[in-house]
Amino acid sequence: ETLTLRLFDAQNRLALTTDCSTGLDGRETPRGSFHILEMIVDKRSNKYGQYVSIETGEVVVAKSWEVAKPPPGTRFQGTPMPYWMRLTWYGVGIHVGQFPRGYNSSFGCIRMPEDVQPLLYQKCRVGTPVKIR
Repeated sequence: ETLTLRLFDAQNRLALTTDCSTGLDGRETPRGSFHILEMIVDKRSNKYGQYVSIETGEVVVAKSWEVAKPPPGTRFQGTPMPYWMRLTWYGVGIHVGQFPRGYNSSFGCIRMPEDVQPLLYQKCRVGTPVKIR
């Protein structure tokens, strides 16, 4: 199954189309009508990331969500989510993220190619309507 994001202009003409990736089974991307609530170019996740050594910066735990609490001597480093466009206040948005083309791979967000998301970001604003089907 190919997953596709389409952007339409104010006259309902197709302005951009690209591959994207949505949520895995059990962590599905919500369906419905949304509006962009927030836009941040250099956003980092406050939920998903890694724990790194305070002294050396080396990664101690690569997937923070797989441990109950931070290991001693570490700090949380959120996963980068460049060109973040928030769709829900509980953490779903559209952002740059790596993914295998044609597959669901996120924890609910819509992951976009690194070369495309800045273009989408430039064409949107807070309040832009988003439909997920």
